Amino acid sequence: MNTKDLLQELVETPGVSGSESKIREKIKENIEEYADSIETDNMGNLIAKKGSGDKTLMLAAHMDQIGLTVRRIDENGFIKVSKIGGIFPEGIINQRVIVHASNGESVKGILGMKPPHLKKKEEKNKGLPDMKKLFVDTGAEDKEDLRERGVRVGDYISYDRGFTELRNGYVSSPCLDNRVGCVIGIKALEHFDEDYELAVVFTTQEEVGLKGAKTAAFKIDPDVALAVDTGMAGDVPGIEPDESDEETGSGVGIDMVQSGGRGLITPEKIKDWLIDTAEDGDHNYYRSLYDGGATDAAGIYLAREGIPTGSLSIPTRHIHSPVEIVNISDVEDGIEFLAGAFSTLEEHF
Repeated sequence: MNTKDLLQELVETPGVSGSESKIREKIKENIEEYADSIETDNMGNLIAKKGSGDKTLMLAAHMDQIGLTVRRIDENGFIKVSKIGGIFPEGIINQRVIVHASNGESVKGILGMKPPHLKKKEEKNKGLPDMKKLFVDTGAEDKEDLRERGVRVGDYISYDRGFTELRNGYVSSPCLDNRVGCVIGIKALEHFDEDYELAVVFTTQEEVGLKGAKTAAFKIDPDVALAVDTGMAGDVPGIEPDESDEETGSGVGIDMVQSGGRGLITPEKIKDWLIDTAEDGDHNYYRSLYDGGATDAAGIYLAREGIPTGSLSIPTRHIHSPVEIVNISDVEDGIEFLAGAFSTLEEHF
């Protein structure tokens, strides 16, 4: 399957943090013919291994997405919500959503709020509402109506938006963060042919604390590790170069520092390996650095006695929104770069 079609298949499969079973099964369908072994661990991580040898490279791509959960259903059948991961009011107001009922079929709804016409002046000046004031309107008659449909407190809610093709290779969808990394992980298994072991882990609960990556790294105990995720592109109005100077269409980012050093600080040996690979292979790449945010790499490199770990990022516009945008060329550059890094790993480790 080509990159774009595979990406579409993955983004249209839900998997809010803690509820990754559907996306896990979809990924499993796409890797069965390439992996030597596949297992699901206690955290729900999907671990696929290929090859053998004295060294093990762990490649992590988180398969969970940000979302919401049912906090309360009021007597009139409106659902009050809590966020799962980095959800913000400006990204979700008036969006279509799907409530994944635990005891029945999914229910569609709208994330609503009081219309501006009815707001008092002081309310309008406050700007965006508190998350606790948002609600999901499913058209339910009352609380019992939703109970009969199988909706319960703790059920997950995801965006009801599909995959959209834009101009010049750009595509838009929710959860490109990090189905993009999952596509690259699947392609890595497809093309890997080296004299060492590759363990690709499609991790759970990255968006809520890098949880799956931490436990998977302990289990696998790799010699070297890489995380593949999305980065924060700054090539849109309103973002200053000092906030982000990353541009879509520039290829793959090699992360130097994450979250001001509270996340990953990439080891020198990893930098040498990745940058030498990029330069010698004439790959499209750039050095990336983030004052906020961290990837699975920040959890992996602190496992056991410490694991040499790097992180790759694909520049993404409007990140953590229902309309994230990437350029397919950057995803393909990431796939090509990773193949080059596979072939040069043993020169550095």
